Amino acid sequence: MSWMKRKTFAVVAATLGLAAIFGATLGVAVAGTANLGSGFNLVGGPTGADVQAKDWVSCIPSTSWASVYIWDAPNQRWLHYFNTTAGVPAYVNQQASGGIGSIPRYSGVVMIMNTAVSSAKLPDSPSQACTS
Repeated sequence: MSWMKRKTFAVVAATLGLAAIFGATLGVAVAGTANLGSGFNLVGGPTGADVQAKDWVSCIPSTSWASVYIWDAPNQRWLHYFNTTAGVPAYVNQQASGGIGSIPRYSGVVMIMNTAVSSAKLPDSPSQACTS
């Protein structure tokens, strides 16, 4: 193996190693409470158990968020959950339409926020989910 190939291999291996480390810790990085800014937010999913999408957003003001996304790796697609208080029809959130059934443990969750929410409570398990 030439010097250049060994160096390239080392860089690729190190990059993949770091991606694995960061990906494995993504779910615990900010689970529980998070400061959410307006726009795009990447937060950690629940750590205790899978949580229904409607319960995941139930603790934050309904006018503050627009949508939630998770990556469905086995099917290679994004799943969504839209805020229906903004006029989006409820059928859009059905699983048959690409809606989120439940947010898996330790998953990365993308939240699109209309307004910032400081110290937003994000449930770690269904028993912690609050109702609005």
